[in-house]
Amino acid sequence: MDDTRFRRVYRVLLPTIAVATCVLAYYAYLTAVQFQALGEKSIAESSLWLVQDRVNRLEQTIIAADNQVFGALDLENPESALSEWKDRAGEISPSVRAAVVLDVQKRVVDAEARTNDHDKQAFMRLFMKQIVPDMKLESLPFNVLNHLHKSYERRSYLISFEAVRHRGRRFYIAAHHDTGYLTRTVFPDLFRSESGKEWHNVVDEDNRRVFGPNLASAGDYVVGLRFPTTLYQWRLQVAPKTAPLLKAKGRTSRVNQGALIGLSLAVILIGVGFILYAADKERRLARLKSDFIANVSHELKTPLSVIKLFGEMLLTKRVRDEAKQEEYLEIICSESERLSGLIENVLDFAALERGKRQYEMRQCQIADVVTRAVETFHYRFERVGTEVSVHSIGAAPEGRVDDQALMLAVINLLDNAVKYGGGTPVDVIVETLSDSIEIRVRDHGPGIAEVDKKRVFERFYRAQSAGRTRGSGIGLSLVKHIAEAHHGRAWADNAEGGGAVVTISIPRRDATSATLATQRSDARQASQGAAEGSIDSTEPADIVARHG
Repeated sequence: MDDTRFRRVYRVLLPTIAVATCVLAYYAYLTAVQFQALGEKSIAESSLWLVQDRVNRLEQTIIAADNQVFGALDLENPESALSEWKDRAGEISPSVRAAVVLDVQKRVVDAEARTNDHDKQAFMRLFMKQIVPDMKLESLPFNVLNHLHKSYERRSYLISFEAVRHRGRRFYIAAHHDTGYLTRTVFPDLFRSESGKEWHNVVDEDNRRVFGPNLASAGDYVVGLRFPTTLYQWRLQVAPKTAPLLKAKGRTSRVNQGALIGLSLAVILIGVGFILYAADKERRLARLKSDFIANVSHELKTPLSVIKLFGEMLLTKRVRDEAKQEEYLEIICSESERLSGLIENVLDFAALERGKRQYEMRQCQIADVVTRAVETFHYRFERVGTEVSVHSIGAAPEGRVDDQALMLAVINLLDNAVKYGGGTPVDVIVETLSDSIEIRVRDHGPGIAEVDKKRVFERFYRAQSAGRTRGSGIGLSLVKHIAEAHHGRAWADNAEGGGAVVTISIPRRDATSATLATQRSDARQASQGAAEGSIDSTEPADIVARHG
């Protein structure tokens, strides 16, 4: 699949998967919320049944008291109609505080109260002046019980009343229920939780508590019902005592469900992204392998063609000039070395891919190994006209290395410097540090582009600036693997003053590494005394070999 088609698949597939996953997450969260709502609804229905029962019981209690009061009236003697009720008021209607009988002209025929005379007179003034007009007595049908629940002078009053006919005369009977007695005595007994698992309270129209605890902490689990006919300005509310816990658990459950769904969404998207990334990486790797095969084939074909051409010319003895024959033989040797190096690279890379590359470690002079690598490469330097210099800084470094593998790594660095250095001089530096040995190969060419710095050691990768420069893309990958096999590392950077420098760092394992730090410490102490006397110094860089 080419890059254009692959990008089209990305543009269509990724948004489609993202949208599908989001829709799935939305419906999963919606289902979880609906299940939670069903649980809350079940609790609410149970509480509603309970509150309806409590409201009906209170209504029946008040109406039963009304019936007791009105049943005790003796309208044969209207002026003393309430005398029998007063004698038995505390027994038959303890919530009724006063009772009044009015005639058709709304005049008081009889009035009795279970209070002192002062309170009775105050009530009668309020009753005649404000309550009676609100009762709308003129339109009352006979023998129909009515209730007036209203606040007067910041106090709540419950008046039960009805119109009766006796011997052709119309009378109005009213009973005043003591709301204070209801909240203090009746409500606690009536609204006591039989299971001990509910809270009850009564609130007015302004949501002020009349009775019971504050249920604000119960949240959505509070179920309320207004008293239908008696205390209709008040509302009874019920909530489970576990409501705060249920509320907190519901909130936590929603958060957990959202987090779980979000995590699942992230895992799905990450998984899909990883799969697409892996597919894209495999696609790029396959393309790089294809390019690698093409490059290696071209790299093999070129030296073989040159060797064949000059070999046939020498074999047919078409060239009789000895100088030319020697030149052709040198070209054949140079191309053979180049071909040998390429084949060795490919074989080593194949062994690394299979995990079968073995290293034979032994104690070696690192500078000698580097010098041999440069000598092996000298035909290439001479042919392209590139000058190479080898320098050694510090003590003669020794290390336990595979000399053939290290030579191969240095040759690959030299090959890169020649190919990408543009014919500029190449410097090879071997420096001994306190705990490591560094081999640096520097050219003076255009350097490494920033975009390529992190990828030049990847297998099959070739810099974007490579253009038509021949190469297989495995040289620096081998260099990195050889360095890591020696417990070291390799890195590339741009040198000061221009050009690229690639460094191999290998840990020291020779006897001098233990004392080098002490020597450098002594050198620093000596430099501090330079103000008092002069100190001789020697040039640290020592030219080992030059080719060009």
